Order: sequence, then C-alpha cells, then structure tokens
Amino acid sequence: MEDLRTILAVAGGIIAVVVALVGIGRSYVKNQELVDRAKILDENRELTAKIRDANRTHEEEVRGLTGKLAESQAQRDALQEKIVLIGRAGGAALALKSALDGELEKIMRMSGASGGSIYVPVRGPRGNVRGLAFLCIEPFTADNQKLRSHIIPLRSHAGRCFTSGLSEAVLEVAATKDHFREADEIAKYSPSSMLNLALRHEGETIGVLQLLRRQGEASFVQADISGMAPVAEDVARQVFEITRDVDSGKLLGLSAEDFTVEGTILIFDLTRSSILFEELASSHALLLLNEFFERMCEIAFRRGATLDTYMGDGALLRFNVPRPLPDHERGAADAAIEMVAEFARLRERWLAYSPMLAATHIRVGLATGPLLRANLGHSQVQHLTVLGHPVSVAAALCDAAPRDRSVVLAAEETAGPIRGALTVSAAEGPISAKAARFTAGAYEVGGNRAG
Repeated sequence: MEDLRTILAVAGGIIAVVVALVGIGRSYVKNQELVDRAKILDENRELTAKIRDANRTHEEEVRGLTGKLAESQAQRDALQEKIVLIGRAGGAALALKSALDGELEKIMRMSGASGGSIYVPVRGPRGNVRGLAFLCIEPFTADNQKLRSHIIPLRSHAGRCFTSGLSEAVLEVAATKDHFREADEIAKYSPSSMLNLALRHEGETIGVLQLLRRQGEASFVQADISGMAPVAEDVARQVFEITRDVDSGKLLGLSAEDFTVEGTILIFDLTRSSILFEELASSHALLLLNEFFERMCEIAFRRGATLDTYMGDGALLRFNVPRPLPDHERGAADAAIEMVAEFARLRERWLAYSPMLAATHIRVGLATGPLLRANLGHSQVQHLTVLGHPVSVAAALCDAAPRDRSVVLAAEETAGPIRGALTVSAAEGPISAKAARFTAGAYEVGGNRAG
C-alpha cells in the first residue's frame, strides 16, 4: 500500500513536471511565434518601404521622361514651324526672327523677368487690328508654345498698350480686370507683375514687348519703363525689319492672303431621304444611299472637284481648291447639271423597290468667292477644309431650293461667268426670298445651251 502511494506520488510529480514542461513549451512556441511575427512584420514594412521608394522613383522617372518628351515634342513643333515659315516668308525673315528670339532671352536675363513675349497685330480683312499674336515667347516650354495659336484681345493689358501707344507697369496683376487669364491657364504661369512696352517705329505702334515676373520675384515698377526704353527701341527696329517685307500674319500663319483662293462651292443633298428607311430595310436603304453618293461624287471628281465633307444625306465639294481649275464656275455648274440627270436615271431604278421613292429629288447650291484653306478641329484630329462666305451661300441656296423637284441654284458670282454657255434664269418667289440674306441674286441653272 505504501508502495502504491509512493508510485502515485512519483507519477503525480512526473505529470506535474510534464504539464510544466508543456506549459513552458507552449510559452516558448508562443513567444517564438511573436518573435517570428514581429520579424515578418518588420520585413513586410521594409519591403513596403522599398516598393514605395521604387514606385516613387519610377513615378519621378516617368515624370522626367514625360517632361523630356513634351520638350522634345515642342522642339519638333518649333522645327516644323520654322520649316513652314521658310516656305511662307523666306529664309531671311526666319533668320531675323531667330535673332529676335535670342534677343528676348537676353532682355529677360537683364531685366530679371521669368517670362517674356513680343506681340504683333493681327488684322482683319479691312486692315483693322483685331488682336495681338505671339511673334516670340520665352521660356521655350511645351505649354508656352500652345499660346502661339491664340489671339490676345485688345482689351488686355498688352492690347491696351498697343492701341494707346503708352507703356505701363502693372504692379499687381491679380488685382486687375484687364489681364488675359486664359493665357496663364494654358502656359501654367501666374504672373505677379508685368511690364508692357510699346514698340514704336516712325511714330506708329507696331508691337508690344511684355516682360513678366511671378510670385516671389520683385515687382516691376513704373520707373522700369524709362530704363527699358533703349531696349524697346532696338526691339522695335528688329520687329520692323522682320515685318517690313513680309506681312506679320505670314510669319504667324495667320494671314488670309496666304491661304485664300477664289473657288466655287457645290453643296448637294437628297430630299426626303427618310423614305428610303421607311420603305426598305436599313441595310438596303444604306446601300442605295451609298450608291447615290458614289454616282454624284464621281461626276464631280471628273470635273476636277475635291470632296470636303459629307453632311447627312448630302456633301460639300470644292472646285479650284486645292486643285487649280481655270474655269471652276463652269466646271461646278456642268457637274451639278450632270448630277441632276444622273439622279433621274438612278431613281428610275429605285422605283422598282418602291414607288414611294419617286418623291426623292436632288438639290444643288453653287456659290463662288474667296475661300480660306484651313486645318480645322481638335489638335489631334484636324480636317483640311475651306471657310468663307461662299460656303454659307451655297448651303443657303441648297436649303432654299424646292423639295418637290430636282434643281440647281447658283449665286450671282457663279451665274455671271456661265451666262451665254448655260441656261441661267432668275429664281423667283420663295427661293429668292430665302436666299436674299446671303446673295444679291439666286439663279436656276439648266442644261440647255443658250443659243
């Protein structure tokens, strides 16, 4: 019995020791887990920091590369501009302008300006000044180069300096109402003060030299004007030399004379084209509509036309722009007459699909005058087109034409050269009334040769 108690006591001790060892083991494992977890967390934090640093470095590299790309793009655009400038104004004008760009940089360093521009006037068709454009702009950045396509209004500080011929210092730009803030948004530059110096030659203001300082830089004061007077005289002389033999608009690509060509516009449309889609399946209607465009445009192309754009169920074609056509009025009129005849044959075939298509007709409007060739649209998706009063006249004539028959209407400027070769009769009634706002006379042109 005594031995049993001894055995049980020993066993109990052993169990206690085992429990203690298990507890110690668990505590050790738990502590080890905490140590390992802390180590893993530290490693995760270090790895996260490294990833963050790598991302930051990558972002900085990307920003740096993006900046270099933008700068390279701006330099490429500037080079392209110089190439175009040589064609518009000649190498001599380009050399003078390059020298003036360098002069502006020197003036900025001398005056402590962080931004500078030289403006020249942009004139309307009658010679009146409509605004100012950038002849030179510094510093050379991609954002600054975007300003070259903008016209600065005359109600701005630079505009007021030009119209009055008086130089001025603007101490606090933010407090003024005349500052053209749109330029700041484009160039991402916020000036705190500016100096506008009138560039005068032989008593006439021919431009403006503008110097800018941003926040944190000392403001220009009125006394700076007299100190910069000799500089302004020298810049005025250089601007005059550049623009003396070459219109400043040509240097800037803003001269209408460079791109304006006398031409004839032909606009045609298909009346009641909705009947196609009411009577036929959409795919069939689209097939016939494309056939219509194919036939009509092909006729115009044979006469030397260029397709400008499609407009719903019609199109705009131009003659003598850009392909030279010495008798563009006659070419456009002949094309229009042939279109009417061809559509009559085309519609005869259409009637086999539905007799309702007999209500469709073609209307053509013709107008002649100066046309401005231009790239129009968003900077990434531009379209070479023409602008000018003849476009509005041709559109108005096409719209004024009756919808119950096929007809060709021409403006006075188009009808004049073709009289004696084609039948030309004055339009009357509603047609004349609708077109009167756009042209002095509307005439219906027929295919019969005049005796």
